[in-house]
Amino acid sequence: MAEVFSGFVVGYAFSLLFTAVAAVMVIGARREVPYLSKAIAPNINAVQLAVPISLLAFLGWTLVGLALGAAYRAARLNLAGGGLGSPNWPFTLGILLATVAFLAVVYYGWRRVRLPVLLTAVVFAGMFGWGMPHLAKLG
Repeated sequence: MAEVFSGFVVGYAFSLLFTAVAAVMVIGARREVPYLSKAIAPNINAVQLAVPISLLAFLGWTLVGLALGAAYRAARLNLAGGGLGSPNWPFTLGILLATVAFLAVVYYGWRRVRLPVLLTAVVFAGMFGWGMPHLAKLG
């Protein structure tokens, strides 16, 4: 059960980072994307946009954290031990592969990977691939 709770905690922490990055990126993209310029009023700033984004991010990323916590529990019980600086190297490798797959999809869609997206993906891999297993180990 500690694995699932640690997934929830890490998902919540990641949602805080995601909220800040997403709000700033959406406000910045408002000038470039015609749909966003129509959907978001010009007088709304990143702080005002962060409120609805934070609500959705909290629900989404804590749900992802719960699912990854359950997956980590299954990996810990069924797959061999530590490596790569993690208590369970197959789980961490799976998180790294999922992160690389996400970046490949972003690159395919945008034809480039913006620095905030890349840094957020690296933080995702670190928090869920290494932080969550070590947090679960403490519990």
